[in-house]
Amino acid sequence: MYLLLNTYAGGGNANRKWDQIKAFVLNKYKDVKVVSLNSDNTITNILKNAKQNEENDFIIAGGDGTLNLFINNLIDATNPQEIKKFKIGAIGIGSSNDFHKPIKDENLINGIPIKLDFNDSQLRDIGVIKYKFGSQILHKYFLLNASIGVTAEANDLFNNPDKILKFLKKHSLGIAIIYAAIKTIFSYKNFDVKIIFDSYETYSFPVSNLSIIKNPNISGDLSYPCEANYKNGLYDIYLTYAMNKLDLINLLKSLSKKAFSKSDKTKYCKTSKIKLTAENNFLVEFDGETISTNYAEFSILKEYLNICIN
Repeated sequence: MYLLLNTYAGGGNANRKWDQIKAFVLNKYKDVKVVSLNSDNTITNILKNAKQNEENDFIIAGGDGTLNLFINNLIDATNPQEIKKFKIGAIGIGSSNDFHKPIKDENLINGIPIKLDFNDSQLRDIGVIKYKFGSQILHKYFLLNASIGVTAEANDLFNNPDKILKFLKKHSLGIAIIYAAIKTIFSYKNFDVKIIFDSYETYSFPVSNLSIIKNPNISGDLSYPCEANYKNGLYDIYLTYAMNKLDLINLLKSLSKKAFSKSDKTKYCKTSKIKLTAENNFLVEFDGETISTNYAEFSILKEYLNICIN
């Protein structure tokens, strides 16, 4: 068993959080190999060694981005038959830890959320992003959700913080998330996107925000009103368009109450595939990470990866 530790997660607070749970983990898993993620220990090399030694259980200690990085490396390094042998548990020492939500009391150790029961795992859907990068067609994968528009730009700001946001991330996560959201809203401009669904229906919208959801928790206390379903082969799609700044602030308020209001500027549906194209590049966010492209196609690998439930 490997434990991959990202000490840079959580706005610089990961080390402190790891110290709160380290003794519990090392006592529970006597044979665990703790590996810090740095330039000398890449995930690629770790996976190569794990496959050679037939070690298939991994604990990811970090945030949603750390888990996403591991999942992308694992899918790239395995075929559909090999990957079923692997099981993934997680320790939430990142910023938002949306993977662990809703967090149950029995899944908290010294205030740190965990999913470490390797006898209680299930095959879950994995989101796929096929996108253009220059002349190349590349792929990224995600477990929780993806977005374009104001959410993607706010995540990009959160990942590349100004001085104020750096301070807030270390001292008050909730305020840091609201700060990033409000700052993004006041600089955001809607942009035209052509959206093609799996039924080949095509629409064009001046997009304010588009969320592609497997897990409704998008950051901190912000959440859509659906339930997570990791095995149905479908996304919940929440679209807002032609919104002004006041509309976006009201959307932020609604999501803080786990609500999504129906209006002439919102749409909702379920789908298994969706394509997005635009004249200029836009940011695509997936599990807190971002890429830039003018074409993105979303699909699903159904029940593809073993994830610990508790």
